[in-house]
Parts: sequence; C-alpha cells; structure tokens
Amino acid sequence: MKIFAIVLLLAAMAVPAGAAVIWNEGINGDLSSSEAAPTSISFGVGTNQILGTINGNPLDRDYITFTIAAGQTLSHLNLIAFSPDNLAFSAFNSGSTSFIPSGGTNGLFLSGIHISAADVSKDLMPFYDTRNVTTNSLASPSLGPGTYCWMIQQTSPVLQSYTVEFVVDGALQTDPQTWGMIKSLYR
Repeated sequence: MKIFAIVLLLAAMAVPAGAAVIWNEGINGDLSSSEAAPTSISFGVGTNQILGTINGNPLDRDYITFTIAAGQTLSHLNLIAFSPDNLAFSAFNSGSTSFIPSGGTNGLFLSGIHISAADVSKDLMPFYDTRNVTTNSLASPSLGPGTYCWMIQQTSPVLQSYTVEFVVDGALQTDPQTWGMIKSLYR
C-alpha cells in the first residue's frame, strides 16, 4: 500500500503545469515600454501565457525579463493570437535589460524576427534560428538557464493585440514538505 501511495504522489508531482495566464494587460496593466526596466515575469514549468497590445502610433513596445532556472529550458514560444494581420518585430537578448531596436543595436540581440498573423498557432522559437532579421540568430530553437529579455513592437500606426505562450520544460520545483510526506510513508 505504501508503494502505491508513493507512486501516486510522485505521479501527481510529475504532471506538468497547465496553461497559466501570467500576464494579461487588460487585468494586470500595461507591460513595460522601457528597455531599461522591463516587466519582470516569473515563468513556471509548463505553459505561461501573456496577453498584450502594442501600438505603432504612438510607438509602444512591450518588454519583459525572465529567468530560466538550472535544469530548465524555454522550449517553445507559441503565437496563439495576433490581430490585426500586420508585421511586428520581436527579439530576445541576454540580461535583465534590453535595447531599442535600431541599426546600432541590431547585433546586441540574440535574435529578432518579424511575425504576422500567418504565424498564429506556430512555435516561433525555430524562427529565431532560421528566419532571423537581426545579425544574430539562436544556435538552437531554445534558451537554456539564464536571464533574458523578450520584446515585441508594432511600428505601423495600428493597435496590435497578441497572445503568446512561453513553454518551459524541466524539473518542477518541489516544496520541502513534500519530501517529508514521502518519508513519513516509510515509517
């Protein structure tokens, strides 16, 4: 019976986290438009959705910073919604601050791409490797442990709505009390 209880407990802990909306500009407020002070986001293992808007007039960029923990990987960046159909720029860079996209900052990004409504329901991570419009491209369609920034901008005079899913793979963080519960099954 103890073995069954342990297996059941471990199985429950191994189930990946479900899709979670971690930032909705309609509820949480506007994401930072400052490259020097991106909005800090904490991703969990699993799917982490961000719903936002960007505008080309006046120019409004969205900047976030996040950390991928040891043993974890940002494996997918799914474009869930993008309306109206217009071209936008999106990029990753290392560190907790970012850059204003320009010819002078082009090489500072890890990779940048153009996205449109044709990319809805696609994983954008491979595009940062194969479809980059910046000097650099990602070496592989994922990001390992470290601190990064992601930004998106619309330079046309339209209000652009988007929904993206950052998918983090890796070990789930376990509450120390969980191990106490497992140990108590052996007593």
